[in-house]
Amino acid sequence: MNGIDCMFEGLHLIRQRGLRQYVLMPIAINVVIFAAIAVYGYMQFETWIDAITRQLPEWLSFLSWLIGLIAIIVAVVFLLYGFTILANIIAAPSNAILSVKVEESRLGELTDVPEIAWWRVLPRAVARELAKLFYYLPRLLALLVLSLIPVVTIAAPVLLLLFSAWMMAVEYTDYAADNNEVDFRRLRERLSRNRVQSLLFGIMVYVLMAIPVINLILMPAAVAGGTVFWVEHLRGTRQRAASNEPGAR
Repeated sequence: MNGIDCMFEGLHLIRQRGLRQYVLMPIAINVVIFAAIAVYGYMQFETWIDAITRQLPEWLSFLSWLIGLIAIIVAVVFLLYGFTILANIIAAPSNAILSVKVEESRLGELTDVPEIAWWRVLPRAVARELAKLFYYLPRLLALLVLSLIPVVTIAAPVLLLLFSAWMMAVEYTDYAADNNEVDFRRLRERLSRNRVQSLLFGIMVYVLMAIPVINLILMPAAVAGGTVFWVEHLRGTRQRAASNEPGAR
């Protein structure tokens, strides 16, 4: 399966009888948080745009329309990713269980993942989300600075899209990685070895997130799709890496 196929497989899996019981809670959390963030973003959007355009120096006034467009894209990225972080922290135990069940379904066998409990998953989920946030913010700020350079400005929306797609791939394959005790750094290394497929998966998640109604069921579907991606592209990396170590035969 390529990255796009994995996402659509996730949409299919969450409708199966054996997995539906693990989907209801993430969807309910998704609806509440997305509605709250959408209302807040709508109420504050014009204020943000006015604040940004007022800060423009005189010599950049001719680029006000382009910088306004970039501001819109950045605001959407922030809102969507902020929604993703908050919703995933709150729904972490349910998502972790869903990921385990999807992996078991794909492998046709029980995994060796220990029993999951709220008190055990939540602190770890917060730590993982903070690690992703510290990884995400400096790179996003660097992209914003680069986007102010006249030539780079033209490519800024594409760069932001690719970076957002990368972060969606990181976000939704992380549940399976965490369940299999693969830390955040090693997950990124495995995704880097499958960069094209990772970006395809992330772009599909990002596009679907912008579609009304579908975005309300996206989180569990993306968790399921990310777990399929883990099984198809990332899970076997450990064995391949070990076989390439010095002394391995």
